[in-house]
Amino acid sequence: MREISRRMGMMLTAMLCTASSVGAQTPPVQRTPIVVGIVVEGLTEDYLTMLRPQLSEGGFKRLMHSGITMTDINFGPGIDPTAATAIVYTGASPSVNGIPARLVYDQETHLALPTLLDKEKIGNFTDETYSPKAIRVSTISDEVRIDSEGDGYVYALAADPQQAIISAGHAANGAYWITDHTGNWASTTYYRDMPAAVSNRNYHTPLKSRIDTMKWTPMFDMASYPMLSRGEKSRPFRKNFPVKDINRYRHFKSSPLGNKEITDMAIDLMTSTAMGRDRQTDMLCLAYNLSPSGATRAEVMDAYLRLDRDLARLFSAVDRVAGHGNASIFLTGLPTDRGVAPDDPRWQIPHGEFSVKRATYLLEMYLMALHGNADWVTGYHNRHIYLNRKLITDRNLSLANFRTEVADFMARMSGVSGVYTIDDIIASRAGDNPQATKRNTSIAHCGDVIIEINPGWEIVDDESAPPGRTPAVERASATRIPAFILAPGVSAIQIDTPVDARALTTAVAGVLRIRAPNAASTNSINIR
Repeated sequence: MREISRRMGMMLTAMLCTASSVGAQTPPVQRTPIVVGIVVEGLTEDYLTMLRPQLSEGGFKRLMHSGITMTDINFGPGIDPTAATAIVYTGASPSVNGIPARLVYDQETHLALPTLLDKEKIGNFTDETYSPKAIRVSTISDEVRIDSEGDGYVYALAADPQQAIISAGHAANGAYWITDHTGNWASTTYYRDMPAAVSNRNYHTPLKSRIDTMKWTPMFDMASYPMLSRGEKSRPFRKNFPVKDINRYRHFKSSPLGNKEITDMAIDLMTSTAMGRDRQTDMLCLAYNLSPSGATRAEVMDAYLRLDRDLARLFSAVDRVAGHGNASIFLTGLPTDRGVAPDDPRWQIPHGEFSVKRATYLLEMYLMALHGNADWVTGYHNRHIYLNRKLITDRNLSLANFRTEVADFMARMSGVSGVYTIDDIIASRAGDNPQATKRNTSIAHCGDVIIEINPGWEIVDDESAPPGRTPAVERASATRIPAFILAPGVSAIQIDTPVDARALTTAVAGVLRIRAPNAASTNSINIR
């Protein structure tokens, strides 16, 4: 299967390369000195199109004009940024790669825990303990490192620890992130390297010594931002990160200033190491965010324009170390899990609240009436209801029938628009796209019954929600997510038909002339 994947990648590479004139001699194949992989939470085709006149030539426009542009990357249903990052780097869905979401429910402790939590490891500049152990397959960054037999460097930088580690994979030199509590650049002892660029930042110019003086204000005059109302144009925003805000590092990381911090570190890391300067392919993986907490439309647009300038700085630094046009770059947007605040009551948009505590209490009472006094429900997390499977089997009850009883009861609750069981998922009977729902479900982490909440409703009283996360209104998302591939020999084309996100990984492997990750089997990009 690996040889087949390699051949498919080589075929895709041949298709991607600019056709030579008849009789011309084929130039020798050259390995790219550095590959830069970038994921951007919240990036949409609509905003890029709207802001195109304000974009710089060296940022997003460079990707648009010089490489492959895919305007609609499809990740499938129920995917958050962590799971989407895993799809991009493994070329496989959660059912295969083992990463269904940022948090998974632990039925022993009844807590929602980070998917990559690994208590056997120690944090570096942090007390957080993570590792890539939960990623069940290889990643594109693993394959880059393996292809060089360990001589190439692979580093990953992100605001979020799990995105950094997923991007780095199992075989990388290091993965680094900004901590929520101290603002340090941190890592895990799973990885061996702690470059001077990272440790020097913590010792000599730590974020905690700078954040009090930082502020986020509009990059341009508010009148130059398109599609704003008169009221929005008259109210320039101003964000800062005061000491009294216990979540100031989290807010900083979700702002454009967090993206700038990541870019600064990436440039420092490249220029202070030998990345891109030898015959081995090195890889730098970055994760950015365009979904600032509680952002207005003007703030989102400003975040786009600031990231555009950060990308221009990054690409210029890549050119300096590898030579102009010698690097391979791929960038893709990711779906966001940041909800939206309720609409102002004056607009009279239908609204309601789904209380997790009330729903689970009523469900417990119903099950006790049917089957006797016992703890039939063990927990709730992210619309998943977990049942006491051991108790059910000990009572000689059918798990499938029990789940159906629960689903029937939950379907009658106000605010619930859909219900399906784990048995429905396995049998491909769940959701509007049953096959996609099955692909994006990790059975090992899935609840017994999954509910869908009506758009316009809030989920409240959710004890499993992340700290600091305020209730948000459910809203369907039908936005188009773009992706780009820029590499030597790749022609500038645009693909407007939907592209399976898993195919992006196979395409990148083909461009790099390396084997695809061991679970990447989708090769559906049509570039004709």
